[in-house]
Amino acid sequence: MTGQGVSLERLKERLEREPCAGAMYLLAETYYQQGQYPQAAAASRQALSLYPENLELRLILGQSLVSLGEYAEAEEILEPLIVAIGRLGEVFNTLHHLYGGQGRLAAADQAGELYRLLKEGLEALGKGEGTFVPPQAAAAGAGKRSYLLRTLEALEKWQRALQSH
Repeated sequence: MTGQGVSLERLKERLEREPCAGAMYLLAETYYQQGQYPQAAAASRQALSLYPENLELRLILGQSLVSLGEYAEAEEILEPLIVAIGRLGEVFNTLHHLYGGQGRLAAADQAGELYRLLKEGLEALGKGEGTFVPPQAAAAGAGKRSYLLRTLEALEKWQRALQSH
């Protein structure tokens, strides 16, 4: 058994005694990153039964289901994330105005761009024009880039920038 396998076993044992959302997410994400999609889906389902409002657990379950080709269930699982992203858009719009009022124009522009991407992406999804493109397909160049994918890339860039400060 590999060192990683041992640590996964220890994590599972620990979770049986003390389930917590963060560790359950870590387990599901580790399975997902290793391409063990059925295990990732099972782990995230179990976690969501305890923490139904956790958006990260919902996302990893949705990603696992997409990877398994379970598109209808994945869509049902991911729909609450669209609502959360809409609320996040309003946060970025408020930050746009806040930073602009402080004279921090570069930060205001970034927040405004994220708001625009989120708003356009959600509008496109609402009209049935946007698509969920799995990262693997986008990396391989399959299909056109969706608003959602561009938005997620911008959010990751924003998150890295915030973490570096």
